[in-house]
Amino acid sequence: MNDQPFIRGEGQPDPIPLGEYLPSFRDGVVSTWLNRLPSRPDLVISPFGSSPQGIIEAARAGFRVLVPVHNPIIRFLIHRLARPVSRDELNTALVKLASSFKGRERLKPYILSLYETECPHCGATISARSYTWSKSNAQPIRKTCLCHECGEPAEIPVNQEDIQKTLAYHENSPFHARALTRVTSPNDPVRFQVENALRIYPPRTVYALFTILNKLTGFDLTPEESMHLDVLLLHAFYRCSSPKTYHEKESPLDTTVEVDSYQEENVWYALEEALDAWSTAGRVLPVSTWPDLPPETGGITIFPGRARELIPLLRDVDIHAALMVFPKPNLPFWALSALWTGWLWGQEAAAPLRNYLSLQEPDWVWLTRAIESTLSELKTILPAGSNCFGLLPEAEIQYLISVMTSSLAAGFSLENIAVDPDLQLIQAYWIPGEKQENVINAQSHKDVIRTAGFQFLESVGEPKHTLYLYSAGLAALASEGILSVPSGTNLGDLYNQLEKDFEESIAYRQGFLYYTDSETWWHQELKLSPNPQSDQLEQALVTYLVGQNSPAEESTLYSALNEMFPGLNTPQGGLIEVCLKSYAEKPTGSPSGWRLRASDQPAKRRDDILEIEAILTQLGNQLGFKVEKGEPLGNIIRLIWQTGNKTRFTYFISASGFLNKILTDSDSPPENPWIILPGSRAELIHYKMGANPPLAMAIMNSWGLVKYRHIRRIVEEGSLTQENLQERLALDPFTSDAPQLPLI
Repeated sequence: MNDQPFIRGEGQPDPIPLGEYLPSFRDGVVSTWLNRLPSRPDLVISPFGSSPQGIIEAARAGFRVLVPVHNPIIRFLIHRLARPVSRDELNTALVKLASSFKGRERLKPYILSLYETECPHCGATISARSYTWSKSNAQPIRKTCLCHECGEPAEIPVNQEDIQKTLAYHENSPFHARALTRVTSPNDPVRFQVENALRIYPPRTVYALFTILNKLTGFDLTPEESMHLDVLLLHAFYRCSSPKTYHEKESPLDTTVEVDSYQEENVWYALEEALDAWSTAGRVLPVSTWPDLPPETGGITIFPGRARELIPLLRDVDIHAALMVFPKPNLPFWALSALWTGWLWGQEAAAPLRNYLSLQEPDWVWLTRAIESTLSELKTILPAGSNCFGLLPEAEIQYLISVMTSSLAAGFSLENIAVDPDLQLIQAYWIPGEKQENVINAQSHKDVIRTAGFQFLESVGEPKHTLYLYSAGLAALASEGILSVPSGTNLGDLYNQLEKDFEESIAYRQGFLYYTDSETWWHQELKLSPNPQSDQLEQALVTYLVGQNSPAEESTLYSALNEMFPGLNTPQGGLIEVCLKSYAEKPTGSPSGWRLRASDQPAKRRDDILEIEAILTQLGNQLGFKVEKGEPLGNIIRLIWQTGNKTRFTYFISASGFLNKILTDSDSPPENPWIILPGSRAELIHYKMGANPPLAMAIMNSWGLVKYRHIRRIVEEGSLTQENLQERLALDPFTSDAPQLPLI
């Protein structure tokens, strides 16, 4: 299996509309992968169509992308992101809408009047921005206001007039009937699911939305004006939905823990919010509909359907790369998409999505089957050796097992897997392979999983996050060919078996120890390593910074470190970050650059160590101890204070955070040991101890940590004796400047 470096990307992506329902990862991940390919693919296929972000990034990087998109809402979003719309254009559409009439009144003041209330500060009549409802009482309990007269915000309980105004709207109104009919006909078997889905909208919201929608039927609009109004309305649909409104049994949209409140937003203010949420800038990308392909300079071709409908049409199309942003079970978004599609474009447009409303909440077994079906089709058109890059955003264990099971069942060979739990992202590389017909053996699964987990922990020398351990087990299963799936195998049974195998293999009764606070695992047969991966990373980072003549760009630095620690050895981003803060600084005028602090230059730290050694040597002699210099541990100096032949204090003077090297030097701790470190290592030490509970326990049981500055201080203050030295050393606990718990 080839180790590939984890691609961190360059920064957090800009928020995109409907973003809470869509997979997200750092900018630059997709374009970096594409630009690293050994040869430039003529066409990149993204078979799941679940990530507008990834598709747009690939096209902006100059690649031609082909994507099947079954969901009209995602198709609309891709078009809008590829062809940016300005705030002025959206505002022009909103002004036109606002100036239309509802009876004899302009539409904007009419909609605002639906939420009319009194300002608690000046008594002016205003429109509330939102209401908080109590589900148990079935009425609003609080309101949020921003007065246009006095400018004062307020969040206060509702009054009786607010309640009466709200309860004047009902679910059996003509507006609700129209909301249903725009999605499905009265005789459609899924009609009652549409009714359930509609219940996520409070009755007043439905009234306001369809008062506005009804006005659009009389408008004479150009295609551009129509699109701009669709943008405004879609944002209002999204912002005014409240998926936590009803109990899970009552609505397919409620998959969360039951809460007693939900929010009712002011529809007009939601329309105005769209001006900023949907206005974007940037180069316009060519977007076409299959079979028209993008130009050589890059662009997007959308197939308005499923991958299984597109792939038979691609037998003669040259495709050598696949961008696979794997979906997750997301029925709430699909159910909302069915509503929104019908409301914007009618029953015919919504027809392909109505079946999602009849699904029970899709689970990981359902997802496993769906992914396998798509990938089995995809494999039929990819030549041998094609590059397939998989992203699992918001990674979790069930998601990982589902994707690995389905990918291998479809005949893809896993080439590499890399994980960063801090980014909640898993990256995997596949190539199309040959299906192997192996018999599934649960005991073989367990043996491989246990061995892989143990060997992985042994190799890194410290506890690791659950995602690393499960990824190591799945990679081993794939490498051994044990996870290959015979024809006719029930994928649901295999997924469930694998989930059970991991739970039974990575478990306490198999010697694995789980630490809840850090979500990490260790094994009871393993001892502290003298050179764990976190120490290796610290050393590599310092060496890299020492070799730089100018500030190192953050993205370049992370990439370099991930190159040094590829695949499952990828360090967590949090470790790199805390190492940087411990050793480096951002120079003025270089917000993304890092340089080694002057105080951490190697020559300066050598001087510091020698200074502390001299201080302790002199102090020991003054206090009547016999001072001896023990065998050093690399650059770590060891001093021993004795009375007679008995050791009273042992000091280890270090410039780094390499605690393991000191603790593992002998089978048992030396007499009264103290590790003396720069104060700037405090946060790094806290991080390492938090991520490595066995290390933390060993230190807190027997060792003291003290800062350089405290050694200098207690000597300057004087009044030291053999009797009070222990107490004086402990007066300045080795704590971080950040809000952390003391170490001693």
